[in-house]
Amino acid sequence: MIVPVLNGAGTLRESLDSILGQTYPDLDVIVMDDGSTDETPEIIASYGDRIRSVRQPETRGIYGNANDGIALAEGDLVGVFHADDVYLPDLVEREVAWLERHPEAGAAFCSVVFVDQEGREFGRLALPPEVRGSRSLDYGAVLNTLLSRKNSFLACPTALVRASVYRELGGYRDEEFKNTSDLEMWLRIARSFPVGVLEDQLLLYRRGHGSSSENYHRLRLDQERFFRIMDLELDGGGRAVATPQALRDYEAHRAHDAVMRSMNHYILGQRAEAREVLSGVKLRQLVASNRIQRGRMVVLAASLRGILRVPRSERIAHLLERRRYRGPGPARVR
Repeated sequence: MIVPVLNGAGTLRESLDSILGQTYPDLDVIVMDDGSTDETPEIIASYGDRIRSVRQPETRGIYGNANDGIALAEGDLVGVFHADDVYLPDLVEREVAWLERHPEAGAAFCSVVFVDQEGREFGRLALPPEVRGSRSLDYGAVLNTLLSRKNSFLACPTALVRASVYRELGGYRDEEFKNTSDLEMWLRIARSFPVGVLEDQLLLYRRGHGSSSENYHRLRLDQERFFRIMDLELDGGGRAVATPQALRDYEAHRAHDAVMRSMNHYILGQRAEAREVLSGVKLRQLVASNRIQRGRMVVLAASLRGILRVPRSERIAHLLERRRYRGPGPARVR
């Protein structure tokens, strides 16, 4: 198990204890310290020979560390686990059993419980109907569900991947896709191997504590990397198996993203940029899918068009920001 960590002293011990407490025997745990400056090195050292550890000479990022850890891993199965999540005792055992029952599959995932910084539950991941049943999923099922639902079912910190699959397909493209590199990897795996998602909620997925994913999304002005990855996938052959409705859902998600980015520009006082982003949103995109809150998005898009015709109001900007960023956020996988 590879555990990348950067300044994770607040949660690392709980996470490592949950990994070392797995019911599956003979785990090899490799902690990749990305140059932490808090008490993380001391916490790692306190585990002695129960874990292996590497301290990076320079910051590599979560998936750079994942690639380095995979190169060191010696087992047949590899998990890239998070240093801020809590793993229920039988997660590894359950996923290993599923992979043994499905030798053709390349990776197994499971569902999760969302918790806040203090570990209090605030939601559970409900898998889309298209991928329920803990069955073996082919490329078409994975691609179309991603197009329709975004990544609402492939939780990165639950993935258990065959080491042979990583050797065959290569590592995470972290320099290109940053903290969204996992999605590109899951698509690459799904093109060559079936995958499975257990319906069991076997991970406490911590949200609302300023993770790299949350920091990326807050007041984001660039198009979500999800769309670049999916566009590349469609252009690379995925369009041949994509359904018409899945493609309409996908464009609705893209329009939703543009409306939210326009709002972020307004919050930051960038009215010209807000108008430019919003000008690319077509009403037909928003109403073509029930995978987004289309009524709310239509109203928000119309409201923004009206707001952007008059001088900016700090009060309106503050109100929009409060409504946009309240609580730990939606229960959605990156």
